[in-house]
Amino acid sequence: MERIKIALVTDWYYPKIGGIEYAVDSISKNLVERGHEVTIITRRYEKLPSFIPPEGVTVIRLKGKELTKRFLSPQSYIELYNTLKYGNYDIIHAHGLDSPLAMSSLIISRILNIPAIITNHSLAGHGLIRIPLHITGKILLRYTDAIIAVSSVVEKDSKIMSKKPVYLIPNGVDVLPPNKNPVEFEKNGRIVVTNVSRMTKKKKVSSIVEIAPTLIKNHQNILFLMVGDGPLKDKLRKKVQKQNIAQNFMFTGEVHRNVVFDLLGMSDIFIMPSKDEAFGIAILEAFAKMVPVIARNNSGVSDIITHEKTGFLVENKEEMIMYIEKLISEPELRKTFAENAYKELKKYEWPDIAEKTIKVYTQVIHEKNNHNN
Repeated sequence: MERIKIALVTDWYYPKIGGIEYAVDSISKNLVERGHEVTIITRRYEKLPSFIPPEGVTVIRLKGKELTKRFLSPQSYIELYNTLKYGNYDIIHAHGLDSPLAMSSLIISRILNIPAIITNHSLAGHGLIRIPLHITGKILLRYTDAIIAVSSVVEKDSKIMSKKPVYLIPNGVDVLPPNKNPVEFEKNGRIVVTNVSRMTKKKKVSSIVEIAPTLIKNHQNILFLMVGDGPLKDKLRKKVQKQNIAQNFMFTGEVHRNVVFDLLGMSDIFIMPSKDEAFGIAILEAFAKMVPVIARNNSGVSDIITHEKTGFLVENKEEMIMYIEKLISEPELRKTFAENAYKELKKYEWPDIAEKTIKVYTQVIHEKNNHNN
């Protein structure tokens, strides 16, 4: 196999914590392990601690200033253009339709005649915002040669926005070794129901607070472990205090992935209430720690969970309550789900995902070269 020189372009990379950040880091490591040359082109995070990338991966952090949480100064996009122009890359792999750097790299790829693909990690959603997002996607995806979709619903969404080839390749998960000094807390016989996500409106974390009083009424020993940070965290914390149920909640704020695994290891049930989850790496992490999962149906997680075999898929808050009650009252069912789910992890191994991605690179480069000739 010929060595491919790859530019991974996105705004979303470590030390910022998130699903795309983890996916970009993991795919870069596995591509390098297969003999390819990988450069990650991303933004700076001045206020966050430094991050050491995987061995053999080059990271270029653009120097322009941050104008907003999403957009950088014009200097950054000029620097991106020059970096791609003089980098002699065989292919550009952009990550995230919500990343201005990623979408800009697609436009630049057309100007410089460099093969380019993008991984779509998100869903447009079900509200009115879906229409303008699809229109924007149709405009910008004209510049890509192919699209990788991380789930079947994302694949469907991508095909609405583009007639370019769409390849379904999920994200993966790597199981971290146990911490030498694991983070622990006193369970004291409590049932721990955990959510790991950004505390945002889109993630529907407020619905956990909404269903909590009903569950606490029947199970006073329940503890809702809310792992993650975001704009809703303080608001939710105040709400549970006002409702007099603060003793049944624990908010961790942003924590490192090692700590997430520690906390999942102390959990009894994992819940994901988001309706528009494109994939759900946190679900795979729960699988890895053998925690039974309840999540919303008709999103990317429906590819991962088989209802009543590896977890429960629910349609609304009432079903979420019902199935949490069921798992609390049936420890053997929790164990069965956890064992079944753990076996599914072999479908989400990063080496296999890297091989599938390399095949897409090879196909796109070959077709581009034939077209140019």
